[in-house]
Amino acid sequence: MKTEHPQGNLQRRVFVVFGSFTLALCLIYSAIGVLVAYGIEDRLLENLVNNEADYIERSLQESGEFPPPRLPEFSLYTSASETPPEFLTALEGEKRKAELFVAGRQHYHLRQLAPEAGAILAADVGELLTVSRQSSHLIWLIVFALLCTTLLALWLAHRLVAATIRPVLELARELESQPENMQPVALSNSHRKDEIGFLARTLQRNINGLRQAQQREAEFTRDVSHELRTGLAIATNTLTLARGRNLERRETRELESILASMNTTIGTLLALARAESFEHTTFNLRSLLEERLLARPEISTGKSFRLKLALPEALAATGNAQLTALLLDILLDNVIRHAAQPTLHIYKTGNALVFENPTERLLDTATIFNRGTHRTDSQGLGQGLYLAGRILNAQDWQYRATCTSQLFTFSIDLT
Repeated sequence: MKTEHPQGNLQRRVFVVFGSFTLALCLIYSAIGVLVAYGIEDRLLENLVNNEADYIERSLQESGEFPPPRLPEFSLYTSASETPPEFLTALEGEKRKAELFVAGRQHYHLRQLAPEAGAILAADVGELLTVSRQSSHLIWLIVFALLCTTLLALWLAHRLVAATIRPVLELARELESQPENMQPVALSNSHRKDEIGFLARTLQRNINGLRQAQQREAEFTRDVSHELRTGLAIATNTLTLARGRNLERRETRELESILASMNTTIGTLLALARAESFEHTTFNLRSLLEERLLARPEISTGKSFRLKLALPEALAATGNAQLTALLLDILLDNVIRHAAQPTLHIYKTGNALVFENPTERLLDTATIFNRGTHRTDSQGLGQGLYLAGRILNAQDWQYRATCTSQLFTFSIDLT
Protein backbone atom coordinates (compact mmCIF):
# COMPACT_ATOMS: atom_id res chain seq x y z
CA MET A 1 0.00 0.00 0.00
CA LYS A 2 1.32 3.44 -0.95
CA THR A 3 2.44 5.47 2.04
CA GLU A 4 0.84 8.89 2.31
CA HIS A 5 2.85 11.88 3.45
CA PRO A 6 1.40 15.12 4.90
CA GLN A 7 1.03 17.94 2.38
CA GLY A 8 1.78 20.67 4.90
CA ASN A 9 4.56 20.97 7.46
CA LEU A 10 3.03 21.60 10.85
CA GLN A 11 6.45 21.58 12.52
CA ARG A 12 7.62 24.51 10.37
CA ARG A 13 4.40 26.36 11.07
CA VAL A 14 4.87 25.92 14.82
CA PHE A 15 8.42 27.29 14.58
CA VAL A 16 7.31 30.26 12.47
CA VAL A 17 4.34 31.06 14.73
CA PHE A 18 6.37 30.81 17.93
CA GLY A 19 9.29 32.80 16.51
CA SER A 20 7.09 35.51 15.01
CA PHE A 21 4.97 35.81 18.11
CA THR A 22 8.03 36.09 20.33
CA LEU A 23 9.65 38.72 18.09
CA ALA A 24 6.46 40.76 17.95
CA LEU A 25 5.96 40.48 21.70
CA CYS A 26 9.56 41.46 22.41
CA LEU A 27 9.37 44.44 20.04
CA ILE A 28 6.14 45.64 21.62
CA TYR A 29 7.49 45.44 25.17
CA SER A 30 10.82 46.98 24.09
CA ALA A 31 8.93 49.89 22.53
CA ILE A 32 6.83 50.24 25.68
CA GLY A 33 10.02 50.25 27.79
CA VAL A 34 11.65 52.92 25.63
CA LEU A 35 8.51 55.08 25.70
CA VAL A 36 8.23 54.70 29.46
CA ALA A 37 11.92 55.63 29.86
CA TYR A 38 11.51 58.75 27.71
CA GLY A 39 8.31 59.63 29.53
CA ILE A 40 9.92 59.29 32.96
CA GLU A 41 12.94 61.32 31.83
CA ASP A 42 10.73 64.07 30.42
CA ARG A 43 8.63 64.13 33.55
CA LEU A 44 11.69 64.43 35.79
CA LEU A 45 13.00 67.35 33.76
CA GLU A 46 9.58 68.96 33.80
CA ASN A 47 9.42 68.65 37.57
CA LEU A 48 12.90 70.13 37.83
CA VAL A 49 11.90 73.16 35.73
CA ASN A 50 8.62 73.61 37.64
CA ASN A 51 10.45 73.49 40.97
CA GLU A 52 12.93 76.17 39.85
CA ALA A 53 10.17 78.36 38.39
CA ASP A 54 8.16 78.16 41.61
CA TYR A 55 11.26 79.14 43.57
CA ILE A 56 11.92 82.23 41.41
CA GLU A 57 8.26 83.34 41.45
CA ARG A 58 8.05 82.92 45.21
CA SER A 59 11.29 84.83 45.78
CA LEU A 60 10.08 87.63 43.48
CA GLN A 61 6.87 87.98 45.47
CA GLU A 62 8.76 88.04 48.78
CA SER A 63 11.66 90.31 47.90
CA GLY A 64 10.57 92.12 44.71
CA GLU A 65 13.76 91.01 42.96
CA PHE A 66 14.68 88.11 40.72
CA PRO A 67 16.96 85.65 42.49
CA PRO A 68 19.72 83.91 40.49
CA PRO A 69 18.90 80.32 39.43
CA ARG A 70 20.14 77.71 41.87
CA LEU A 71 21.38 75.26 39.24
CA PRO A 72 24.04 76.01 36.64
CA GLU A 73 21.92 74.57 33.81
CA PHE A 74 19.28 77.29 34.32
CA SER A 75 19.31 80.79 32.81
CA LEU A 76 16.87 83.61 33.68
CA TYR A 77 15.99 86.29 31.10
CA THR A 78 14.11 89.23 32.62
CA SER A 79 13.63 91.33 29.45
CA ALA A 80 12.89 90.66 25.80
CA SER A 81 16.10 92.35 24.73
CA GLU A 82 18.17 89.85 26.71
CA THR A 83 16.21 86.83 25.56
CA PRO A 84 17.54 84.94 22.50
CA PRO A 85 15.19 85.34 19.53
CA GLU A 86 14.69 81.59 19.11
CA PHE A 87 13.39 81.42 22.71
CA LEU A 88 10.87 84.16 21.98
CA THR A 89 9.81 82.39 18.79
CA ALA A 90 9.28 79.08 20.66
CA LEU A 91 7.11 80.88 23.28
CA GLU A 92 5.20 83.21 20.98
CA GLY A 93 1.47 83.37 21.40
CA GLU A 94 -0.13 82.08 24.58
CA LYS A 95 2.44 79.37 25.25
CA ARG A 96 3.77 79.17 28.81
CA LYS A 97 6.30 76.43 28.17
CA ALA A 98 8.13 74.84 25.26
CA GLU A 99 11.02 72.58 24.24
CA LEU A 100 13.74 73.73 21.89
CA PHE A 101 16.33 71.60 20.11
CA VAL A 102 19.41 73.36 18.81
CA ALA A 103 22.57 72.21 17.09
CA GLY A 104 24.86 69.94 19.01
CA ARG A 105 23.80 68.38 22.25
CA GLN A 106 21.93 71.38 23.59
CA HIS A 107 18.27 70.96 24.43
CA TYR A 108 16.25 73.60 26.23
CA HIS A 109 13.15 73.49 28.34
CA LEU A 110 11.60 76.95 28.35
CA ARG A 111 9.16 78.33 30.89
CA GLN A 112 7.49 81.73 30.82
CA LEU A 113 7.04 82.90 34.40
CA ALA A 114 3.94 84.61 35.76
CA PRO A 115 2.76 87.54 33.58
CA GLU A 116 3.60 90.08 36.28
CA ALA A 117 7.18 88.78 36.34
CA GLY A 118 7.70 89.16 32.58
CA ALA A 119 10.66 86.80 32.55
CA ILE A 120 11.66 83.57 30.81
CA LEU A 121 13.40 80.65 32.52
CA ALA A 122 15.54 78.46 30.25
CA ALA A 123 17.06 75.15 31.30
CA ASP A 124 19.78 73.56 29.19
CA VAL A 125 19.04 69.90 29.91
CA GLY A 126 21.19 68.44 27.13
CA GLU A 127 23.57 66.95 29.68
CA LEU A 128 20.67 65.54 31.68
CA LEU A 129 19.11 63.53 28.81
CA THR A 130 20.24 60.12 30.07
CA VAL A 131 17.95 58.03 27.89
CA SER A 132 18.95 59.80 24.69
CA ARG A 133 22.64 59.43 25.56
CA GLN A 134 22.19 55.73 26.23
CA SER A 135 20.13 55.10 23.09
CA SER A 136 22.97 53.32 21.29
CA HIS A 137 23.45 51.00 24.24
CA LEU A 138 19.69 50.49 24.50
CA ILE A 139 19.54 49.41 20.87
CA TRP A 140 22.14 46.70 21.46
CA LEU A 141 20.30 45.66 24.60
CA ILE A 142 17.05 45.34 22.64
CA VAL A 143 18.80 43.38 19.88
CA PHE A 144 20.34 41.05 22.46
CA ALA A 145 16.95 40.59 24.15
CA LEU A 146 15.33 39.86 20.78
CA LEU A 147 17.99 37.27 19.98
CA CYS A 148 17.73 35.56 23.37
CA THR A 149 13.94 35.47 23.41
CA THR A 150 13.81 34.22 19.81
CA LEU A 151 16.22 31.40 20.61
CA LEU A 152 14.19 30.57 23.70
CA ALA A 153 10.97 30.57 21.66
CA LEU A 154 12.48 28.29 19.01
CA TRP A 155 13.73 25.94 21.71
CA LEU A 156 10.27 25.86 23.28
CA ALA A 157 8.75 25.26 19.83
CA HIS A 158 11.16 22.36 19.35
CA ARG A 159 10.09 20.91 22.70
CA LEU A 160 6.43 21.40 21.79
CA VAL A 161 6.93 19.66 18.45
CA ALA A 162 8.81 16.83 20.13
CA ALA A 163 6.06 16.45 22.75
CA THR A 164 2.99 16.71 20.51
CA ILE A 165 3.46 16.74 16.76
CA ARG A 166 6.16 14.11 16.46
CA PRO A 167 4.24 11.51 18.52
CA VAL A 168 1.23 12.09 16.25
CA LEU A 169 3.38 11.59 13.15
CA GLU A 170 4.96 8.49 14.70
CA LEU A 171 1.47 7.22 15.50
CA ALA A 172 0.40 7.75 11.88
CA ARG A 173 3.51 5.96 10.56
CA GLU A 174 2.96 3.10 13.00
CA LEU A 175 -0.62 2.71 11.84
CA GLU A 176 0.44 2.70 8.19
CA SER A 177 3.08 0.06 8.88
CA GLN A 178 0.59 -2.33 10.49
CA PRO A 179 0.24 -5.60 8.54
CA GLU A 180 -3.06 -6.14 6.77
CA ASN A 181 -4.22 -9.08 8.82
CA MET A 182 -6.68 -9.75 11.60
CA GLN A 183 -4.12 -9.61 14.42
CA PRO A 184 -4.89 -7.11 17.22
CA VAL A 185 -3.13 -3.75 16.96
CA ALA A 186 -0.87 -2.69 19.86
CA LEU A 187 0.33 0.91 19.49
CA SER A 188 3.50 1.96 21.29
CA ASN A 189 2.04 5.26 22.61
CA SER A 190 -1.07 3.68 24.13
CA HIS A 191 0.58 3.56 27.58
CA ARG A 192 0.89 7.36 27.80
CA LYS A 193 -1.37 9.19 30.25
CA ASP A 194 -1.80 12.36 28.18
CA GLU A 195 -3.92 13.23 25.12
CA ILE A 196 -1.52 11.38 22.78
CA GLY A 197 -2.06 8.21 24.79
CA PHE A 198 -5.82 8.78 24.75
CA LEU A 199 -5.70 9.19 20.96
CA ALA A 200 -3.56 6.05 20.59
CA ARG A 201 -5.89 3.99 22.79
CA THR A 202 -8.95 5.26 20.93
CA LEU A 203 -7.42 4.40 17.55
CA GLN A 204 -6.25 1.04 18.85
CA ARG A 205 -9.69 0.21 20.24
CA ASN A 206 -11.51 1.28 17.07
CA ILE A 207 -9.10 -0.49 14.72
CA ASN A 208 -9.26 -3.68 16.76
CA GLY A 209 -13.05 -3.43 16.80
CA LEU A 210 -13.06 -2.99 13.03
CA ARG A 211 -10.74 -5.94 12.55
CA GLN A 212 -12.90 -8.07 14.81
CA ALA A 213 -15.95 -7.08 12.78
CA GLN A 214 -14.11 -7.97 9.56
CA GLN A 215 -13.08 -11.28 11.07
CA ARG A 216 -16.64 -12.04 12.16
CA GLU A 217 -17.87 -11.15 8.68
CA ALA A 218 -15.29 -13.44 7.07
CA GLU A 219 -16.12 -16.27 9.47
CA PHE A 220 -19.85 -15.77 8.90
CA THR A 221 -19.40 -15.98 5.13
CA ARG A 222 -17.18 -19.05 5.42
CA ASP A 223 -19.42 -20.79 7.95
CA VAL A 224 -22.57 -20.15 5.94
CA SER A 225 -20.87 -21.74 2.97
CA HIS A 226 -19.78 -24.81 4.92
CA GLU A 227 -22.63 -25.33 7.37
CA LEU A 228 -25.61 -24.74 5.07
CA ARG A 229 -24.36 -26.21 1.81
CA THR A 230 -24.88 -29.84 2.85
CA GLY A 231 -28.35 -29.25 4.26
CA LEU A 232 -29.45 -27.33 1.16
CA ALA A 233 -28.08 -30.07 -1.10
CA ILE A 234 -29.93 -32.82 0.80
CA ALA A 235 -33.19 -30.85 0.83
CA THR A 236 -32.85 -30.07 -2.89
CA ASN A 237 -32.15 -33.71 -3.76
CA THR A 238 -35.07 -34.92 -1.64
CA LEU A 239 -37.48 -32.52 -3.34
CA THR A 240 -36.09 -33.42 -6.77
CA LEU A 241 -36.61 -37.14 -6.18
CA ALA A 242 -40.12 -36.46 -4.83
CA ARG A 243 -41.39 -34.83 -8.00
CA GLY A 244 -44.53 -36.45 -9.23
CA ARG A 245 -45.14 -38.34 -5.97
CA ASN A 246 -45.90 -37.59 -2.36
CA LEU A 247 -43.07 -37.40 0.12
CA GLU A 248 -42.63 -40.42 2.33
CA ARG A 249 -42.87 -39.95 6.04
CA ARG A 250 -39.15 -40.59 6.43
CA GLU A 251 -38.37 -37.94 3.83
CA THR A 252 -40.68 -35.45 5.50
CA ARG A 253 -39.01 -35.99 8.87
CA GLU A 254 -35.63 -35.64 7.20
CA LEU A 255 -36.63 -32.32 5.60
CA GLU A 256 -38.04 -31.06 8.89
CA SER A 257 -34.83 -32.04 10.67
CA ILE A 258 -32.72 -30.33 8.02
CA LEU A 259 -34.78 -27.13 8.15
CA ALA A 260 -34.64 -27.05 11.95
CA SER A 261 -30.89 -27.60 11.87
CA MET A 262 -30.45 -24.86 9.27
CA ASN A 263 -32.59 -22.49 11.32
CA THR A 264 -30.44 -23.15 14.39
CA THR A 265 -27.28 -22.75 12.35
CA ILE A 266 -28.38 -19.41 10.87
CA GLY A 267 -29.39 -18.10 14.29
CA THR A 268 -26.04 -19.14 15.74
CA LEU A 269 -24.01 -17.62 12.90
CA LEU A 270 -25.93 -14.35 13.08
CA ALA A 271 -25.35 -14.19 16.84
CA LEU A 272 -21.63 -14.84 16.38
CA ALA A 273 -21.47 -12.08 13.75
CA ARG A 274 -22.91 -9.44 16.11
CA ALA A 275 -20.52 -7.46 18.30
CA GLU A 276 -23.00 -7.34 21.21
CA SER A 277 -22.82 -11.13 21.43
CA PHE A 278 -19.31 -10.74 22.86
CA GLU A 279 -20.44 -8.58 25.78
CA HIS A 280 -20.20 -10.69 28.92
CA THR A 281 -22.41 -10.60 32.02
CA THR A 282 -23.02 -12.91 34.96
CA PHE A 283 -26.23 -14.97 34.79
CA ASN A 284 -27.82 -18.09 36.30
CA LEU A 285 -26.95 -20.98 34.00
CA ARG A 286 -29.29 -23.38 35.88
CA SER A 287 -32.42 -21.38 35.01
CA LEU A 288 -31.30 -20.92 31.41
CA LEU A 289 -30.69 -24.67 31.04
CA GLU A 290 -34.12 -25.48 32.47
CA GLU A 291 -35.72 -23.04 30.02
CA ARG A 292 -34.04 -24.70 27.04
CA LEU A 293 -34.94 -28.18 28.30
CA LEU A 294 -38.61 -27.23 28.67
CA ALA A 295 -38.61 -25.90 25.10
CA ARG A 296 -38.09 -29.50 23.85
CA PRO A 297 -41.13 -31.72 24.27
CA GLU A 298 -39.02 -34.83 23.60
CA ILE A 299 -37.19 -34.13 26.88
CA SER A 300 -39.73 -32.19 28.95
CA THR A 301 -42.50 -34.83 28.69
CA GLY A 302 -40.16 -37.59 29.83
CA LYS A 303 -42.01 -40.23 27.78
CA SER A 304 -39.33 -41.11 25.26
CA PHE A 305 -36.26 -39.51 26.78
CA ARG A 306 -34.56 -40.06 30.13
CA LEU A 307 -32.97 -36.96 31.66
CA LYS A 308 -30.96 -36.91 34.86
CA LEU A 309 -30.26 -33.40 36.15
CA ALA A 310 -28.00 -32.91 39.19
CA LEU A 311 -27.25 -29.22 39.54
CA PRO A 312 -27.31 -26.68 42.39
CA GLU A 313 -30.19 -24.21 42.57
CA ALA A 314 -27.94 -21.34 41.44
CA LEU A 315 -25.21 -21.94 38.90
CA ALA A 316 -23.42 -18.66 38.13
CA ALA A 317 -21.69 -18.27 34.77
CA THR A 318 -19.97 -15.30 33.16
CA GLY A 319 -20.57 -14.96 29.44
CA ASN A 320 -23.28 -14.03 26.98
CA ALA A 321 -26.71 -15.43 27.82
CA GLN A 322 -27.90 -15.44 24.19
CA LEU A 323 -24.86 -17.35 22.96
CA THR A 324 -25.17 -19.75 25.89
CA ALA A 325 -28.81 -20.43 25.01
CA LEU A 326 -27.76 -21.24 21.44
CA LEU A 327 -24.98 -23.49 22.78
CA LEU A 328 -27.46 -25.43 24.90
CA ASP A 329 -29.83 -25.74 21.93
CA ILE A 330 -27.04 -27.20 19.79
CA LEU A 331 -26.07 -29.73 22.47
CA LEU A 332 -29.66 -30.76 23.19
CA ASP A 333 -30.61 -31.02 19.51
CA ASN A 334 -27.49 -33.06 18.90
CA VAL A 335 -28.27 -35.59 21.60
CA ILE A 336 -31.99 -35.79 20.65
CA ARG A 337 -31.27 -36.50 16.98
CA HIS A 338 -28.13 -38.57 17.13
CA ALA A 339 -27.85 -40.29 20.52
CA ALA A 340 -27.46 -44.05 20.54
CA GLN A 341 -29.88 -44.10 23.49
CA PRO A 342 -32.40 -41.41 24.55
CA THR A 343 -30.51 -40.68 27.74
CA LEU A 344 -28.73 -37.56 28.96
CA HIS A 345 -27.03 -36.89 32.30
CA ILE A 346 -26.21 -33.28 33.22
CA TYR A 347 -24.30 -32.57 36.43
CA LYS A 348 -21.70 -30.29 38.00
CA THR A 349 -18.34 -31.45 39.22
CA GLY A 350 -15.97 -28.90 40.67
CA ASN A 351 -16.25 -25.84 38.43
CA ALA A 352 -17.29 -27.81 35.36
CA LEU A 353 -20.72 -28.42 33.83
CA VAL A 354 -20.79 -31.96 32.41
CA PHE A 355 -23.01 -33.51 29.71
CA GLU A 356 -22.94 -37.31 29.35
CA ASN A 357 -24.77 -39.67 27.05
CA PRO A 358 -24.23 -43.33 26.08
CA THR A 359 -22.44 -44.27 22.90
CA GLU A 360 -21.83 -47.60 21.16
CA ARG A 361 -18.56 -46.73 19.45
CA LEU A 362 -15.40 -44.77 20.03
CA LEU A 363 -15.30 -41.22 18.65
CA ASP A 364 -12.31 -39.12 17.67
CA THR A 365 -12.64 -36.26 20.15
CA ALA A 366 -9.70 -34.42 18.54
CA THR A 367 -11.70 -33.58 15.40
CA ILE A 368 -15.33 -33.30 16.48
CA PHE A 369 -15.02 -29.52 16.90
CA ASN A 370 -13.57 -29.00 13.42
CA ARG A 371 -15.58 -27.44 10.62
CA GLY A 372 -17.63 -29.92 8.58
CA THR A 373 -17.27 -32.86 11.00
CA HIS A 374 -20.40 -34.98 10.67
CA ARG A 375 -21.20 -38.61 10.07
CA THR A 376 -24.42 -40.24 9.01
CA ASP A 377 -24.27 -42.70 11.90
CA SER A 378 -23.88 -39.98 14.55
CA GLN A 379 -24.51 -41.25 18.06
CA GLY A 380 -24.99 -38.24 20.28
CA LEU A 381 -23.14 -35.24 21.60
CA GLY A 382 -19.91 -36.19 19.93
CA GLN A 383 -20.91 -35.20 16.38
CA GLY A 384 -21.16 -31.86 14.57
CA LEU A 385 -19.94 -29.63 17.41
CA TYR A 386 -18.10 -27.05 15.33
CA LEU A 387 -20.61 -24.27 16.11
CA ALA A 388 -20.60 -25.27 19.77
CA GLY A 389 -16.84 -24.85 19.79
CA ARG A 390 -17.18 -21.42 18.14
CA ILE A 391 -19.59 -20.28 20.86
CA LEU A 392 -17.38 -21.61 23.64
CA ASN A 393 -14.32 -19.87 22.20
CA ALA A 394 -16.27 -16.62 21.82
CA GLN A 395 -17.03 -16.71 25.57
CA ASP A 396 -13.50 -17.76 26.55
CA TRP A 397 -14.81 -20.95 28.15
CA GLN A 398 -12.50 -23.92 28.40
CA TYR A 399 -14.02 -27.24 27.34
CA ARG A 400 -13.01 -30.86 26.96
CA ALA A 401 -14.48 -33.98 25.38
CA THR A 402 -13.66 -37.60 26.22
CA CYS A 403 -15.07 -40.83 24.84
CA THR A 404 -14.94 -44.44 26.02
CA SER A 405 -16.51 -47.47 24.45
CA GLN A 406 -19.79 -46.78 26.26
CA LEU A 407 -19.90 -43.14 27.33
CA PHE A 408 -19.28 -39.75 25.76
CA THR A 409 -18.52 -36.89 28.19
CA PHE A 410 -18.42 -33.21 27.38
CA SER A 411 -17.42 -30.75 30.14
CA ILE A 412 -17.37 -26.93 30.23
CA ASP A 413 -15.20 -25.07 32.72
CA LEU A 414 -17.27 -22.16 34.09
CA THR A 415 -14.42 -20.37 35.94
